[in-house]
Amino acid sequence: MELPKRDLSVLDFSSTNSTWIRYPKNGLQRLPPGTVTDFEWKDYCPLVFRNLQQLDNISYAEYMVSVCGHETLRQLSSLGKSGRLVFTPNDHRFVIKTIRKSELKVLLEMLPNYYDHVLTYPNTLLNKFYGIHVVRPEGGYKVHFVVMGNILQSDLYIHRCFDLKGSSQGRSVSKVVVDETTTFKDLDLELYFLFNPLTRHRILTQVKHDCEFLEAAGIMDYSLLLGLHIEASNREIPDDGTIDSRFSLPPDSSWTQVDAESSLGDNQHYYEPDVKLGREIPARAVQIHRLDAGSISTRRLFGSGKAFNVKLFFGIVEILQGYGVKKRIEHMYKSLHFDSRSISAVNPKMYSTRFQDFLHKIFQSEDHIC
Repeated sequence: MELPKRDLSVLDFSSTNSTWIRYPKNGLQRLPPGTVTDFEWKDYCPLVFRNLQQLDNISYAEYMVSVCGHETLRQLSSLGKSGRLVFTPNDHRFVIKTIRKSELKVLLEMLPNYYDHVLTYPNTLLNKFYGIHVVRPEGGYKVHFVVMGNILQSDLYIHRCFDLKGSSQGRSVSKVVVDETTTFKDLDLELYFLFNPLTRHRILTQVKHDCEFLEAAGIMDYSLLLGLHIEASNREIPDDGTIDSRFSLPPDSSWTQVDAESSLGDNQHYYEPDVKLGREIPARAVQIHRLDAGSISTRRLFGSGKAFNVKLFFGIVEILQGYGVKKRIEHMYKSLHFDSRSISAVNPKMYSTRFQDFLHKIFQSEDHIC
């Protein structure tokens, strides 16, 4: 159902601005073929999210085809009362995530400022929200969920994926066997990345604006979701043993090293003023020697002097965690057992500062050669 275009009011952002719609069996003709039609559907702040969709050239019809597909609703309806789920519909354009009522409250409270932030900073690295919904299938439980943009959507193969917080306590993959579906963490990252200086400046400036927004909203515990595609000409280097074989890059055999210093000139054309931040950003990845324990944020960077060409996809995700009583208790408890600087549960200001310092460390300029 298309809504009339008009300026938004305070009421448009209200949690009470929502509508239950009943889709009976043999339901409405405007529903796409193959949908489950026996359910109730609630749309929060519909005009706000229509505008956010239009900013990224998403038609409402395409959105509904993706979100109301049979498989999507089948998965949501099978969760039960306390199920948690993150998945992508078949077109891979969106990520659907079930949320708790506490997260729903956080998102609705921040929505007016989030909307203004997205309008002010079109290149924001914050994960894009395109809808908040509740679905109640016939005979099933009510499920709250959000629809977000898929940061890692690409025709390119994502060889490695990292979830990075800038903290070190518990931030490593414990699996003995990993595969292409594994998401690695801070202690697993033995790389830093060289960017064109102007590209790096744009990225870190936007990160600063985004972190200021999150800090003001009282949000912490967010991550940089980073996907890494290794260019085809750089995939044939034998592992020299300096990196844990579980995490060697990429999964298909080995890589071809490129001398970072001699290849800098080839990378000057990589900066384009209109490039969308976080989407297929060219960079060179440099291996880091493991000289001591800890995350990159607490280690000195010692590059191997070799680099390989990559395309990076990244954005800031998990932005619905406030620093409430639960996180304060977690901070107090973990501070008794670990260095308080290494734990994830810290107040929003400290979290923002540490997160930015970490990204300054792993996102280096091309004129930085170890």
